[in-house]
Amino acid sequence: MPFQLRSSTKPIFLFIPILLISSLVILSQVSVVEGGSTEHKTQKLIIGVPGNASFKNFVKITSSSQNPNEKNYTGFCVRVFEEVWKRLGYPVTNYEFVEFNGAYDDLVANVANKTYSAAVGDITILAERWKDVEFTEPFTESGLSMVVPVKPSQKAWMFLEPFTLGMWLAAASVLVYTMFIVWFVEHRSNPDFSGPWNDQLGNALWFTFSSLFLAHREKIQSNYARIVVVVWLFLALVLTQSYTANLTSMLTISRLRPKLLSHSNVGCDESSFMKKYVEGVLNYKNVSLIRDEDAYLRAFETGSISAAFLEIPYAKDFVNRNCRKFSIVGTTYRFGGFGFIFQKGCGLAADVSKAILELSENGTLKMLEEEWLTPDKECLKSETTTENIDSLSLQNFWGLFLFSAATSSICFLLFLGHLVRDYLRHQSSQVADVNASNESVSIKTVRVARYLMNAEIGSPWRSPSSNRAVLEIDMC
Repeated sequence: MPFQLRSSTKPIFLFIPILLISSLVILSQVSVVEGGSTEHKTQKLIIGVPGNASFKNFVKITSSSQNPNEKNYTGFCVRVFEEVWKRLGYPVTNYEFVEFNGAYDDLVANVANKTYSAAVGDITILAERWKDVEFTEPFTESGLSMVVPVKPSQKAWMFLEPFTLGMWLAAASVLVYTMFIVWFVEHRSNPDFSGPWNDQLGNALWFTFSSLFLAHREKIQSNYARIVVVVWLFLALVLTQSYTANLTSMLTISRLRPKLLSHSNVGCDESSFMKKYVEGVLNYKNVSLIRDEDAYLRAFETGSISAAFLEIPYAKDFVNRNCRKFSIVGTTYRFGGFGFIFQKGCGLAADVSKAILELSENGTLKMLEEEWLTPDKECLKSETTTENIDSLSLQNFWGLFLFSAATSSICFLLFLGHLVRDYLRHQSSQVADVNASNESVSIKTVRVARYLMNAEIGSPWRSPSSNRAVLEIDMC
């Protein structure tokens, strides 16, 4: 009987040619990738490096001491590329740096027309450049910042700024309230708070203010007043220490509030994009193009510019080297960072981008930043910042004020309760006269008020040295 295929197995044989064709396509793609990778490993890359970098910490080209024609390429950007190349595993001899003395846009154009295989340096990633070349991932923070000279604040009433108005009013209210409680409790028996009304008021004010500096000499006899004073002293200690710390910060850290108008003179790098951005987007009319770091310093010293717009890496490096003279302020304007460029369609750009991300994740990129962009020693000792020091408000201390006021109120009510209790005891021990029931409410109110103002109480809450066995009551 001749062999026959079942109808169910026929579709399987139909897919065999398709599978063979797919396998051949995959193998061809793998061979292309391996061939491209091998080409990168064997072909020598000619890499352009900008020779007129504004800040030498990013790209620095020097002549060799042994051979003047031989160039040494260093700087943060060059070191990042060297680490990336090591990460890729390619031989160091597979690339050659070539100095390019021209505009950055011209350097990009030379990569686009294949004069250079790639370019390494402080090259900003821009949309206009993206259409001609392949950019890698940025290896620096992106954006534009404003740098201004440090001008310490000079104000006649600066000593009031550590606290807000509400904070000052709250502190004054608690001070007066504490003074009243201490006086009310102590003036009956304590000679330091007795005497004529003007002396009592003066002594109470003096005690409360001097307690701010722990300089009071008056002795407190009532335990109620002692509790009030202890809480007040704790509040005063916190307030004085906070005031001192905040005022010190305001005096030592410059508060920069630049008021740049559209006609103010500002500076930026010698870049067509920077000039267009500062004039067109930020609307500054008088823009000076400045070449390098030394030129920025001269421009600030001569007063030809009031501020400088620098890319964030430049701004940080500039301020790190001149932290006592300049600072970064204002809003950061976001756009691309620094990246390496390759010819359009070059697969090496993706490999380099991946290597940059790996360097960022394993901390190598941060190590290179610390090596090349570290602040000077003087700047490390004094961490100067441009953030404004906020005045301390009532929201920071409302709990402490509430605790002090509540403690004073409780002690006052307890002391008042003892006075009322002793008054009732005294009234019950007195012989009722005929006219007592005919007295008006106002007369009785005055009688009670005079008692509360002048009576002395004997209670376990008054210290033994001042406790009295007999109540001296003026009922007249």
